Amino acid sequence: MPSIRPPARKTLFGLAASTIAVASLTVAPTQALAAAHDDMPVHQCWVNDALAPPGPVVYGTEANDRIECENDIENTTVYGAGGDDYIRVKGLVTDSQVLGGEGNDYVQTSDLYPVNGSSTVRGGNGDDTIVVGAVHGTTSHGATVYGDMGNDKITTGSVNGTPGDHQRGGGQVFGNDEADVIKTGMVDWGGRLLGGSGNDVIEAKGVGAETGGTIQGGPGADAIRGTGDTLLTVGPAWGVVDGGADTDNCKAMVAYDPARSPRGMIGNCEVGVVTQETTNTNTPAAAPQQGMTLLRNSLRGWGRANS
Repeated sequence: MPSIRPPARKTLFGLAASTIAVASLTVAPTQALAAAHDDMPVHQCWVNDALAPPGPVVYGTEANDRIECENDIENTTVYGAGGDDYIRVKGLVTDSQVLGGEGNDYVQTSDLYPVNGSSTVRGGNGDDTIVVGAVHGTTSHGATVYGDMGNDKITTGSVNGTPGDHQRGGGQVFGNDEADVIKTGMVDWGGRLLGGSGNDVIEAKGVGAETGGTIQGGPGADAIRGTGDTLLTVGPAWGVVDGGADTDNCKAMVAYDPARSPRGMIGNCEVGVVTQETTNTNTPAAAPQQGMTLLRNSLRGWGRANS
C-alpha cells in the first residue's frame, strides 16, 4: 500500500504560514494608518469667507478676521493673529488650540474635550470675550481656558474632570492679568478656577458638590459669588473658595451634611456673607449652628481682627 507522502503536509503548513504572513503585512499598515489618523488635523474652517487649506494650522491675518469652523476640530491650531478677531468653533475642541492672538477678540467654542492631547482656548493680549462650553479635563489630558493679558470676559459651562480623578486633572479656567469677569457652571471633579492678578469678579454655579473643586481669586480685590450675584454653595464635598491676597468680597456658604464632617472651606474673604447651611433637616439644629459659629469665627472674624 502506498504511503502518504510528507511533502503534502508540508505544503499545507507552508500555505498556512504564508497566509499568516500576508495577514500580518495587511494588519501592520492598517494599524500604522490608524495611528497616523489619530494625529491627523481635522477641520472645516473658513477665514474671511475663504475655505482654509488643509493642514494643522488655520491662520488669520494681522487685520480684523472672521474665522468660523463648522464642525469639530482635532489636532488643529486656530490662530487669529493680529486685529480684533471673531473666532467661532461650532464643534468640539479635541486635542486642539484656539488662540485669539493680539487684539480685542471674540472667541466662542463648544466643549473642550481632549482625547489624546490637550485642548486649549487663549484670548491673548487685549480685552477679550471668551465663551466656551464645558471645560472637561482628565489626569492625562488637560482642558484649559486662559484670558491672558487684558480685562477679559470669560463664560464657560461646567469646569470638571472625570469621575475618579478627584484631586487633579480637572478642567481649568484662568483669568490671568488685570480685571476679569469670569462666569462658569459647576466647578467639580478636580476643576479649578483662578482669577489671577487684578480686581476680578467670579461667579460659579457651585464648587465641590460631588467630589472637589477650587476657586481662587488671586491677588487683587476680588468678588466671588454664585450665579447672578447669589450665594455660592461650597461643598458638601471638598469645595474650596480662597479669596487670595488683598480685601476680597465673598458671598458664599458651606453646604453642611451632618452625616459626615464638614469638608467645604472658605478662606481669605474679608468682606461679604459667609454662612453655612445644613443639607439634612432630620438632624438637630444644634450641630449645624455650632458649626456655623465656628466657621464665622474662623473665616469672617480673622480678617476683621487683623485689619
